Amino acid sequence: MEGLKRRFEGEIEIRVAGGDAFHEIFLSRPHHVSKVNPEFVQGCDLHEGAFGKQGSKICWRYTLDGKALTAKQILELIDEENKIIRFNVIEGDLLKEYKYFVVTYQVIPKGEEKSLVKWIFEYQKLHPGVPEPTTLMDSLVRLAKEIDDHHHSQAK
Repeated sequence: MEGLKRRFEGEIEIRVAGGDAFHEIFLSRPHHVSKVNPEFVQGCDLHEGAFGKQGSKICWRYTLDGKALTAKQILELIDEENKIIRFNVIEGDLLKEYKYFVVTYQVIPKGEEKSLVKWIFEYQKLHPGVPEPTTLMDSLVRLAKEIDDHHHSQAK
């Protein structure tokens, strides 16, 4: 089973203000993500704690490949200085194929104009036939760009 542990990364460059907006939305207002891309994210419900607080439990309702899915997560880590957030999936569809699934993102400043949004998945497949989570990664990378575009369209 050791060979089924994986780490998978994806990243996209966005405008610096978009990076700030991205971090703020995922930290404090994740329920607003569905306003940016309702085809991907249909909702985010608080189950325990408070949005933006470590230890909080939230449940995402999302669609991948035409399938309605859920993922209940604990907000494990908030690093405000480095704009890092880590979620540990504790229930939902991902755990039908993975023993564990941890999602981390970081917003990294790249000069005065740009930021890099980096997504990291750490997971263990239940068996070798489980696919890599490329569709989820592609959707999250695209979502970062969409949040950037949405933020800038609202700022005008």
